[in-house]
Amino acid sequence: MNKTSEGAISDQSILEELARILKSPIFAQSDRLARFLRFTIDQAISGNKDALKEYAIGTEVYDRKPPYHPSQDSIVRTEARRLRSKLKEYYETEGQNDPMFIYFRPGSYIPVFRSRDTLDHERPAELFIDLPGVPIAVIPFANLSNSPISESCARGITDELVHELSRTDGCRVIAMSSIAQPGLQVSDIPALAQKLGVQIVFEGTVREEGGRIRVTARIVNADAFQLWSQRFEAEADPASLFKVQEQIASALISRVAPQQSVIRKGKASAGPSILAVYPATLAAEALLDQGTVADVKAALTKFEEVTKTAPGYARPYCGIAQCYYWMALRGTPHSADLASHAKKAALHAMELDPQMIEAHSTLGGALTLEWDWSGAEASFIQALSLGTHAPTYRQYAIYLTALERFDEAWLYLQYAQQIDPFSYRQKVACAKFFFLSRRYDEGLDYVATLVADPALPLEVRLYQALTYIELGRHDDAKNMAQSLLRSVGSQPALRACLAEIFALCGEKSLADKTTAEFNLLSPTAPISKFRQVLLSLALGNLKAALSLLSEAYADKEAEMPWLAVDPRFDSIRKTTRCSEMIRDVRLGISS
Repeated sequence: MNKTSEGAISDQSILEELARILKSPIFAQSDRLARFLRFTIDQAISGNKDALKEYAIGTEVYDRKPPYHPSQDSIVRTEARRLRSKLKEYYETEGQNDPMFIYFRPGSYIPVFRSRDTLDHERPAELFIDLPGVPIAVIPFANLSNSPISESCARGITDELVHELSRTDGCRVIAMSSIAQPGLQVSDIPALAQKLGVQIVFEGTVREEGGRIRVTARIVNADAFQLWSQRFEAEADPASLFKVQEQIASALISRVAPQQSVIRKGKASAGPSILAVYPATLAAEALLDQGTVADVKAALTKFEEVTKTAPGYARPYCGIAQCYYWMALRGTPHSADLASHAKKAALHAMELDPQMIEAHSTLGGALTLEWDWSGAEASFIQALSLGTHAPTYRQYAIYLTALERFDEAWLYLQYAQQIDPFSYRQKVACAKFFFLSRRYDEGLDYVATLVADPALPLEVRLYQALTYIELGRHDDAKNMAQSLLRSVGSQPALRACLAEIFALCGEKSLADKTTAEFNLLSPTAPISKFRQVLLSLALGNLKAALSLLSEAYADKEAEMPWLAVDPRFDSIRKTTRCSEMIRDVRLGISS
């Protein structure tokens, strides 16, 4: 009996499976999809896989006549998406106990045959497919301004992307500059993707305007559907153009690179389920990076939706853990509960993928929130041993800062900075580090490099104002706080910080007004007790501050480790009670 090239599956077994599929209600009413499936399987088992091209299917199955141009007529690509969807539906319902599977990899018209007995249960076919990493193509970025700088930047970013992708675990990159021109039409991408056998295509544009460069990068799948888009801006300075190109390429790769260990090790590529939820996952990660309370909550909702669609995918569980982690460190009440949720999500990600870098680092972050210092460091060290990852470096730096290991913390912040200097979270982490480590002049210099940034996080400005106060520049701090009054909106933690700054600058009436307007010191205020302590200290209410601090300690609030390093606690840090709390936090003890 004949065997297919896929392994020990006979031609007869494949034809029997085809018959089962075509008899199912899902396919019985779809003659065109049945013809598509039958034609491709007949060609595959006859050894004519090379003939399975878009043009051949269009003419043989869909009766397209010359002149037929697949780049202009998308019938085959559209029907291929429908076929993959119907096969998925079949194997989730009527065919769930069939002895084998037939499926198509995205961007390919060659059927794949797999026996149920030989499936790798640790890598479900839905999540992963048998390719050695993700095949990616980079189309030359288009210059939209026709200026020498934007033209040079477009070429440079294209080259840097190819370079960075070739060094990224789990990626196999093809430079399309030899066969694709800048500004390639979307309708042409599927034909090129099929020809090169790629799943993902990078493309984008560069524009120069007002002395600044704007780069818009996109990734699309083999069917030309946009999966993700990101925009970066920088000064149009020829002297720094090389550095900017490297930074943008590095930031892009860090945000979209494979995270699952089986892909990073080149043992598989993303399957239909991952590709289906990939856009939502990247969108959620982008929201999380922006860091506002509303954005993080929206990110959490998206991550949770992804886990319902692809419950075996570890990456969104890391995202859930990160959401809880960042909410806990941004003055959200009941942060001990948030820490528990973060830990649960991180542990689940580890169960799904024990070798995933972010699974270990998110666990390290969650354990930091619970004051489990040894457990947290062990998790971070394990994550660092698995590869480079900007959020891991950043979270480890935050851990080290809390323990006053400032030189080590700065080292890891620099690592993260080199990978993705455009990250909102990175900018906030650097500003916070300079303030907590009392490197005030360096902190102001750092913010000065960001002044032209249209996406400068509000928290960076708040740390700038707090730094002015520590340097005795109260007028500068007050002016900064007043300029931010409208920008912070109704974000309670940021409002509390503004009230604190006004109080420290001697504007007590304005501080009292802001505090009363948002009930920032009420027992039911939507901010942590720890943030209420800082506001009470600024208002000069020492008794209330110490009482609230005891509550924060008893509730094991996630921000309590900052008691040991934040300059705003200098006035009470050496009191017996504060010293005892700092000792207990370092030992992981709560009342």
